[in-house]
Amino acid sequence: MLESNLTQEFYRQLARVGTALANPHRLRLIHLLSQAERTVESLADAMGLSVANISHHLQNLSRVHLVSSRREGRHVIYSLADDAVKIFWLTYREFSYTRLPELQVMRTALDEQRAVHGKVDQESLAELLKHNAVTLLDVRPGVEYVAGHIPGAISCPLDELAERIRSLPAERTIVLYCRGPYCLLADQAREMLAARKITALQFIDGAVEWEAAGRPIRKSSFNPTGACVSRP
Repeated sequence: MLESNLTQEFYRQLARVGTALANPHRLRLIHLLSQAERTVESLADAMGLSVANISHHLQNLSRVHLVSSRREGRHVIYSLADDAVKIFWLTYREFSYTRLPELQVMRTALDEQRAVHGKVDQESLAELLKHNAVTLLDVRPGVEYVAGHIPGAISCPLDELAERIRSLPAERTIVLYCRGPYCLLADQAREMLAARKITALQFIDGAVEWEAAGRPIRKSSFNPTGACVSRP
């Protein structure tokens, strides 16, 4: 009987993590927090949900130690509990891709669309950066660039790109990247540049995938503003 009770409790505890993950909003929160720590208000704005709703989902993730929080003044700032959660998220996402035909169809459609306009993988991008052959634009919000970006990348958040296009080096090939293969920020940036007759390639991964592959990332101590220029 004791062994049976222990076994039952073991699986009950495992199910707590599954229950916390069984919500698309919570999975998206993990995705956003894998890019950078954020305030509750910032997460609510990014996801188009109320602060109360976001707080509820974050509390569910916090109960199983997937996220942690700290208070700065009036704001509560959330982050992933540790790097193991980030690795878990990438592994879970790729495992789900291998199991769900719906995700495979979605990913194939994105890959085919990006291939038409030009895309680069990690090996190709590493070679291009090694020879200083491209201008690499990070079109994520500035807070995510600050938290970790590919060395040599220039911060040009999507919502600032239109007014900063003139500062882009005209003589160099442009490569765009955002939050990874299922993020559409770089796709939108490419369309904006194409409307100005500027051709851009697209890096199919993001800074998180770049780091997970054992490649270096760089962090900044300030929010990038102004023209599209390189940051330390």
